[in-house]
Amino acid sequence: MASKSTPSSSPFRRWMRRSLWAFLALVVLGSGIFAVSWSVLSRDADSFLTLFALRVPKTITKVLDQRGNVIGIFAEEHRVVIPYGDIPKAFVSALVATEDTDFWEHGGVSAWGVARSGWNFVSSFGRRREGASTLTMQLIRTVTAKRQKRLDRKLKEIILARKLEKAYSKKQILEMYANEVYFGGGRYGIEAAAEFYFGKSAPQLNVEECALLAGLVQNPNWYNPYNPDPRARAAAKARRNHVLIRMVKMGFLKAAEASQLVERPIRLARENAQEEAVAPYVVEEVRKYLYEKYGREQVLNGGLEVTTTVDSYWQEAANAAVRAGLKAVDRRRGFRKEAVQFVSDPETTQLNGWKRYFEIGDSVRGVILNWKGGKARVRIGKTELDVPESAFAWAGKDIQKLLPRGAAPLFAVKAADDGVPKTLELDQEPSVEGALMAVDPKSGEIRAMVGGYDFNRSKFNRATQAQRQVGSTMKAYVYGAAFTAGKTPATMVQDVPTRFLDTVDYLTVTHPDGTSDYKPLRPGVKPYEPKNYERDFWGPIPIWEALRDSRNVPAVRTLEETGVLNVIDFARKCGVAGPIPPYPSMALGSGDFTLKEMVRGYSTIANGGLQAPVPFFIKKVADRNGRVLESHSGAATEQVLDPMSTYQLIQCLQGVATSGTGAKSNELEWPVAGKTGTTDEHTDGWFIGFSTKVVCGVWVGLDEKKTIYRGADGAKVALPIWIDFMRVALPTTGEKEDFKAPEGMEWADIDRFTGLLATSATADRVLHLAFKPGTVPKSGSDAETIRQVKEARDKAAGQPVENRVWGRPKQVEEEKPVDLGASDPNA
Repeated sequence: MASKSTPSSSPFRRWMRRSLWAFLALVVLGSGIFAVSWSVLSRDADSFLTLFALRVPKTITKVLDQRGNVIGIFAEEHRVVIPYGDIPKAFVSALVATEDTDFWEHGGVSAWGVARSGWNFVSSFGRRREGASTLTMQLIRTVTAKRQKRLDRKLKEIILARKLEKAYSKKQILEMYANEVYFGGGRYGIEAAAEFYFGKSAPQLNVEECALLAGLVQNPNWYNPYNPDPRARAAAKARRNHVLIRMVKMGFLKAAEASQLVERPIRLARENAQEEAVAPYVVEEVRKYLYEKYGREQVLNGGLEVTTTVDSYWQEAANAAVRAGLKAVDRRRGFRKEAVQFVSDPETTQLNGWKRYFEIGDSVRGVILNWKGGKARVRIGKTELDVPESAFAWAGKDIQKLLPRGAAPLFAVKAADDGVPKTLELDQEPSVEGALMAVDPKSGEIRAMVGGYDFNRSKFNRATQAQRQVGSTMKAYVYGAAFTAGKTPATMVQDVPTRFLDTVDYLTVTHPDGTSDYKPLRPGVKPYEPKNYERDFWGPIPIWEALRDSRNVPAVRTLEETGVLNVIDFARKCGVAGPIPPYPSMALGSGDFTLKEMVRGYSTIANGGLQAPVPFFIKKVADRNGRVLESHSGAATEQVLDPMSTYQLIQCLQGVATSGTGAKSNELEWPVAGKTGTTDEHTDGWFIGFSTKVVCGVWVGLDEKKTIYRGADGAKVALPIWIDFMRVALPTTGEKEDFKAPEGMEWADIDRFTGLLATSATADRVLHLAFKPGTVPKSGSDAETIRQVKEARDKAAGQPVENRVWGRPKQVEEEKPVDLGASDPNA
């Protein structure tokens, strides 16, 4: 007998049946909606799959030196694409252990990850949201840049992840991920990150370095160990250690090894988080050229590779020489109190730049707390140092009044211990500027170029863009033309008071007694009356001595005698392309030229008259596949100057470098030649010098044409920089090599006092000079000649000013071969 249903059970069963049918209906409806959504989104996913197949990752354009070292990079996303085989196994293990533990097993979506994410969401009532993203899904989000947290986005990721897993192997997916993901510091991909953080290529990374990079993926900005916030450095280390522990749990690393690695400090390539710009002015010139020729998009994202002519070793020497030299010059200009900051609370004030790792040579502001016992108590962050008065000596007297309590001047770090300054010296950022260019004279390749004190302060390239008066460096062209016209280094020139009157401005009036006078044709005109640097006159001297000691009056007189257009023609053949004023002052460098022009001109001289190519810095441009888009080279092949005349000029320029205005270069103990240059009011200082294999020019001045300081000639401000650079560069060019005289030249010992052959009467230094055949002085120096020269020299300063008419120059006639049988100019 069947039992009767209780009244309470019947409704319950009915409710259960209804609930079951409702659930089944929801399942069917949900399945239908899911199927439709899957179908629709799957079709969209196919377009994303096409994106993956056709996309070309944005890659950097690299600028290389001549040895293949990277000296500059252009990129929107700083990335270097490498194959899976170059990705360290330790990085792969660290990534999988931390970001996607079952990466090698799942089909693009991790069931365990989804379950864990769902449980955390439900159990926290929606407060804990985890993405459950696999590495494959993270790759999709990175490439498609779709990071919003929406259900349809997540569904698309799941669909595309499964399709990717079917289309690509696990290694291919990891390769794409490692090359796409962001690691902070503007670096995309593991290769760029390895170079940025550790100064090495990705395959060279060790285990703890791989762990640090794998940890960065989660939050690259906060975990960036270059972040100046000390908490970030601690967080980066903690995150690295977490990754190491995960590697142990996943069996990728032994516990004993991990215990040692977690204790290691983070060692970075650049502790101050600053890119070492080896050749910023060269790289900027490359950028402007590439932008114009290939377009911005191709340069920033197309992965070009530009090989330059730069020698990084030389470039670093040039950078150091210019910076040290300009600081020394600026100190001679005096301490600038207006550049000092002042703080109201010396004990607690925090200044920019204090949260960094300090090294020798760094500059930093320090707050002066007090002066006691001839020492300043200086605070930098939490560090307090005693700085003796001797460290302030260059700034002059009354330094305690100039820098009282609360002053925050700039200091140079002279010694440091584990990133903490230990010894300081008063410093200041130079207001004076400078430029350096070094080239191979045979090829025209620029080996080093500095366009200013600090590229970040001013991107104006003073080596290529600044047109400045070149001072006495112009005299090389004057005397080179004179030698071509028949003069010799032994030719006597007059260093006496001289006035030049232009026929356009003055009328010649001849008196009955045969004397002449000159009357101005309009009011306000003045004759040109050159003065020597020391405001003295030496009388008759040989050209060798006139050039060695950079005498101004002999140079202008030689210009007039040689013919101004002949000198201009000589300079043009050397490679000087700018406007050259056809006036007497041209001999003393009144024309404005770039350092690049002058270096090319002296390169032609260094080549013995073979015209130097226009200096250049791009050797080759290749695309991302290695296809060469353009290449450049140069060679000095055209003989534009008479080799014998050019060698005579080199001999005179050697005299400048060994015993003249550039005699300080003797400390190089290398065969060199060169010329100093100084302009009126000491606004520009130059030195251009060369060996047989390298030509280097240096300019120093202010951007405004103002006096550097009184007495700031080329020998004081430019030559020291040139020497510091050449001291590094010359030994890398091979064995010491003397300048060789062309075959057929005749040699003779010359009395420097008279310009004649040396004899027993010669008391002064003997010059051993080379002559063109037939131009050696015929007579020797004797007592009478010596007496006459001495007498002329004694009365030179007091003799009346000699008027010389300066007419408009005639056109240069077609150049004729030098008559090697010409009469002796010294006879």
